[in-house]
Order: sequence, then structure tokens, then C-alpha cells
Amino acid sequence: MFHFPPRRILVAVDFSNASAHALRAAKLLAKSFHASLEAAYCEAPLSAELFAYGPYAEDRESLHRTVRSLRLRVTGDLPLHAGYGEPATLISRVARRRGADLVVVGTHGRRGLMRALLGSVAESVIRESPVPVLVVRKDFRLPRRVLAPIAEDRDAARGLLAAGLVARAFKARLDVLHVVEDPIFGANPERLLSARLRRLPPGVRRDTRPTAEVKLGQPVPAILRATRGRDLMVLLARSKSLLGDMVLGTTAERLARFSPIPVLAIAAAAAGGGRG
Repeated sequence: MFHFPPRRILVAVDFSNASAHALRAAKLLAKSFHASLEAAYCEAPLSAELFAYGPYAEDRESLHRTVRSLRLRVTGDLPLHAGYGEPATLISRVARRRGADLVVVGTHGRRGLMRALLGSVAESVIRESPVPVLVVRKDFRLPRRVLAPIAEDRDAARGLLAAGLVARAFKARLDVLHVVEDPIFGANPERLLSARLRRLPPGVRRDTRPTAEVKLGQPVPAILRATRGRDLMVLLARSKSLLGDMVLGTTAERLARFSPIPVLAIAAAAAGGGRG
């Protein structure tokens, strides 16, 4: 069940600028929503990042030294959970164990060969996390306009409701976008989108004053163009075909990779319902 605003926030940390942006965003959210905040760090040997096969030895002393340095330079007195292995798996495991209802991660937005070799921790967390994941790449501010791209499928109503709850919690406007790839086949998209908005709870409609827009084109480029003037994107993270995931990543992962604004990705199975 999707809940927003969060009560328990988990932020992924290391010594990078991306981590610093994530930590500042997590602290701002925790302060704004009176939520608890904890941090997670995973030490993954370079060999484990570059090669996806074979065992590697844990260096516990190195991990202990890193944790001490993190406490001094990064996390201060925040509860810090540290482990050794694959970062996304550890972050997801800690989120489950600690009952977090939001994970915050930074991203470097790697592209090309570097992404193929190292992957993206943020994208992997989106794929594995049992709770919503907020991906930030620069300084975060409380949003005034929330962009909600929705598809026309069985999850559309849940995704729209989740985006509405997020916008309402932030006291932000809700801008709903539906991208049509084929304008010839299918039902009238404007009519369907208007019907979706009318089914939002009255309080959500009143507080977010939603707008609706239909665009023609490929989903990812069209959604990225729509980020102008918006402060946060909220969308469902769906599973695609195995081949599509391996080569391109899901739509949510690609948007998190390229979006100039923060992306809040919500697992489709967890969307729907909420507080407030």
C-alpha cells in the first residue's frame, strides 16, 4: 500500500556529490514531514562492480574504516546501516528491515560505456525497492508543480492517485500527462484522461487543481520535454520484458537517468491508497 507523506526515510550515502544531494533532500523531507531519517551505505569492491561473476572477499576492516569516516564527514549522528556487496540489494534489504516508506538516492546520470560497465545504483534501486524511490541529481527543493505521466492501462488510476497524494502532501499543483504513440488506433485519449481526473478523490482534486495534457510522440522524449516548469516527476515503476530491461531499462529507469528534475518512482504493486 502506497503512503505519502513518509514516516520513515532511508537515504543511500557515500562520499560523492550525488550522495550529498540525496542527503540534503532526505533531510529536507524529514524536516517537512516530521519523519525519521536513517542512512545506508554499501561497500562494493571495484571488481564486483565491473564483473558480474565470481565471488569476492569481504574486507571488514576496510568497511569499518569507511563507516567511521562517513560518520565524521557525512552522516553525523544519523543511524547508519552499512554492509558489503551489491548496493541496490543492500539498500532494499535495509528498507524492508527498517520499515522505510521512502528511499532517497542520488544519481550521476551515467551514460554510454560507463553505465554499461558500472550500471546505475539509482536505477537498480528502482527495480528492487519495495517502497517508493526518490532519485535526485542536484539540489532538491519542495515542489510547487508535480508532473504525473500516466499510461492508459490497468494501473493508470492507481498511478494517478499516488501522484495526487504526493502533490497534495507538498501543497503543489498536479500536471497530468498522457503520451500517445499511435493517434489512429485506440479510444479518445482526452476523454479518457478527463474521466481519470474526475475519479480522483474530491479533496485531492480541490487541493492540487489538476491539469491534463495529451502529447503525441515517444513516451520518454515527450515526458522529458514536459519537465520544463515542473519540480518533481511522479510515476509508476513497471516491469518490462527481460530484453528491454537489459538493453534500455524500464521507462521509469530511463526517466530517472535523464530527467533534469527529481523522479519519484513508485512500484506498481504498491500504488493506490494512502493517507491524508
